Amino acid sequence: FLTSKGSEEEVQRLSENCAFGEIDYFISHSWSDDPHQKFEALSRVAQRFREEHGRMPYVWLDKLCIDQSNISDDLRCLPVFEMACAKLLVLCGPTYPTRLWCAWELYVFICSQELFVGDMTERLDLVTLGDQTPLLELQQFKMKNAQCTLPRDESKLRSIIAQDPTRCV
Repeated sequence: FLTSKGSEEEVQRLSENCAFGEIDYFISHSWSDDPHQKFEALSRVAQRFREEHGRMPYVWLDKLCIDQSNISDDLRCLPVFEMACAKLLVLCGPTYPTRLWCAWELYVFICSQELFVGDMTERLDLVTLGDQTPLLELQQFKMKNAQCTLPRDESKLRSIIAQDPTRCV
C-alpha cells in the first residue's frame, strides 16, 4: 500500500477516523524511495509495536489520510495531524533528504516539540531503509536543493517558508 496506485475511493476505504491521541505513528517518507523497503521497515515496526502493546498500531499516512486532489488545504493542518500522533516515524531512504515535503514534516515536528514535555527523541522513530545511510545527507540538508514532485506543492511550500524561515508554525 506504499505505492501510489489505486483509485481515490479504494485508498479512502483503507482509512478510518481516529480521535486526537489515538494514532500511534505519523509516517514521514519519500514517495520516491523503494516501496518494498518501506513496506518491510513498516512491517518490522508494526511487529515490534504489536509485541509491546498487544495490537497493531494506528498510523497516519498521507495517501490514506489527506485528500490528494486538494493537498494545499491539508497543508495548514499538518501541525495538528502530527501532534495528534504519539510518534513521528521517519522511513528514511536515499531520496528522503532531498524531498521538500519530508523536510517540512520534520520541521513542523521539531517546532511542535515545545508543546510536549520530555525528550524529543522519545517521540521520534527514525528507520533507515535497506543498506542506505542517508543520515549524513539529512544532517547536511539544504532547502535550496530540496524539491517536490509537483511544482505547485513546491511553490506553495517555498512561499510559506519564505514568509519567515525562523518562525515555527
